[in-house]
Amino acid sequence: MKNNYYDLINQGHILGGLIDDFCYPEKICPYCFKPLVPVQAIHWIEDKFQYKALYFCSYAECPVYDEGAKKAYARIYYSSEQAYVEFSNVQMPVQRWEQADVVSIYK
Repeated sequence: MKNNYYDLINQGHILGGLIDDFCYPEKICPYCFKPLVPVQAIHWIEDKFQYKALYFCSYAECPVYDEGAKKAYARIYYSSEQAYVEFSNVQMPVQRWEQADVVSIYK
């Protein structure tokens, strides 16, 4: 059963969204070998180093990007096995980005 993201925030269990000045580890797109950009995350309120993060490829020429199909390389990463246990059933809200938006915003 999936846990409700907003309920967990309201109950004080998680921090929703990217944390400013948090050092998310660099991840690389396996298709274009450019750095992925963290675009969404959830952190455990008691230990911000326990998190689930969504990374997105913002490279304009990535071969995986398909404008018509609205597809791009995205990957979810967990900071640890414990983070996976805690967050694997928590769905994060995400938005759809146009490639130009992502490339300009996340450079």
